[in-house]
Amino acid sequence: MRLKLGMVLLVTVIVSVALAMPATAKMKINVGSTFAPGAPVYKGQEKFKELVEQRSKGEIEVFIHPLGAMGGERDVFEAMSTGGLEMGAMGSGDISIFFPRYLVFEVPYVLRSYDHFWKFWNGPVGKIINDVPLKEKGVRTVGIVYRGPRLLTANRAIKTPAEMKGLKLRLPEIKPWMEVWKSLGAQPTPIPFQEVYMALKTGVVEAQENPPESIWSLKFYEAQKFLMRTEHIYSACKYQISMKWFNTISKENQDMIIKAWEESAKYANEMAVAADKEYTQKLQKEGGMTLVEVDKAAFAKAVEPAMEKLDKELFAPGLLKQVRDIK
Repeated sequence: MRLKLGMVLLVTVIVSVALAMPATAKMKINVGSTFAPGAPVYKGQEKFKELVEQRSKGEIEVFIHPLGAMGGERDVFEAMSTGGLEMGAMGSGDISIFFPRYLVFEVPYVLRSYDHFWKFWNGPVGKIINDVPLKEKGVRTVGIVYRGPRLLTANRAIKTPAEMKGLKLRLPEIKPWMEVWKSLGAQPTPIPFQEVYMALKTGVVEAQENPPESIWSLKFYEAQKFLMRTEHIYSACKYQISMKWFNTISKENQDMIIKAWEESAKYANEMAVAADKEYTQKLQKEGGMTLVEVDKAAFAKAVEPAMEKLDKELFAPGLLKQVRDIK
């Protein structure tokens, strides 16, 4: 009897201790994103969340923070470099803001087409570019998503470089871009991505440039009448990881996360080309914008003196030529 009572008491103590112990905490992953919901680059992030939560059997939770909720590209990259943020989905801010010497891929009329875009990113020159933030700041690029060619929008039709004169143009905080557009006579104004809509609505600026998916998802068509098919830059989204954080988790989780990002990038890219055409059509039919065909050859020729100056004074020697020589 005494033995039975002792066993009951022992079981009671064990159960009480177990109930008092906190449940194993789930791993939380935050993704700082400058993109709006709906676009392929954002759907890729949603796919990543789905895959990781499913494959970790709920042990990992992924939180996506869109539209610059965790700051602009500078803030997201700096947070990843210090380990304060686990992951990011952003444009070229890692290179354009922190390593402009290597920004030879996202300047006007260097990447010529969709095929050139992928030959660059999948080739040795693209690897050189991606290795820079990894080696210098511990931020690893694990996926590239095609965002399409950037188009100029304004409240007046622009067909030639001469018509750029005096145009108050919103640009991101990218010095080479400012130099190039200034050489065309525009008045570049740096404004964070998440503030562009209000800047257009209030007249702080009168024009901006972005891929069709961003123009649509951020509703710039509500403040702009004309869509110029300049196709001056072929933009990329980068899915990135903070190595300071990544190196603290298990090898099993590392492998699972990398694979999930690779699959998610592929998923987003499968939609990207069709989406590019779809958004251009939506901007005209539903957004009420007028599509303007520009003299692209004239624009490419007009920016060449500024590009030559940047090549001599800013870009890493020989790198611009390597990108242009990709066939």
